[in-house]
Amino acid sequence: MICIRIYELFNKSKKKPVSLHTNLKASFDKIREELEDHLTSINENTSEITANNEYIMQLEMKISKLSERLDEIEMALAQLLGKQTLNKDLFKNISLTLREQEIFVVLYSRNGDLIDYKEIAKVLGLTEEMVVNHVNNLTLKGIPVIKRYMDNKVYLILDADFRNLQAKENVIKIKGKLSRDLQNRKVV
Repeated sequence: MICIRIYELFNKSKKKPVSLHTNLKASFDKIREELEDHLTSINENTSEITANNEYIMQLEMKISKLSERLDEIEMALAQLLGKQTLNKDLFKNISLTLREQEIFVVLYSRNGDLIDYKEIAKVLGLTEEMVVNHVNNLTLKGIPVIKRYMDNKVYLILDADFRNLQAKENVIKIKGKLSRDLQNRKVV
């Protein structure tokens, strides 16, 4: 239908198709210009959103570090004030998921040596983010995981008194099968 109309206009007068062509070109140029303006706005907004997201992530990391440090301070104060002495009754109702148990076994098997999230993730074939979440869960459940900060990196270690209690009493009830499986996989 449009083609017929254009053909009729072309046959009636040579000037009309030229003006139609010119009008179409001008309209498309105007549309292209508007779309380019929109694209520029979208790119500017995307850059702003990305910058805000990065800033939020930095804030979340700082808040997480502050929270971890407060946990350490609370544990240290409790030990200094003698309010918390480790005994097996403190840990009798703790139940760990399989992943938490695996991370616990890796921390326990380090014999007091520091280990970071990345190394635990590599050993267990998990993401670093998963390890961070599971370690936080361990801490929330009352497992005394101590975090040390060196060169903007977090290192983990089990509290020595707790480690000794676990060795004597198996307070967390880690099954020997899990430890053997991890040893067979050369994880610990």
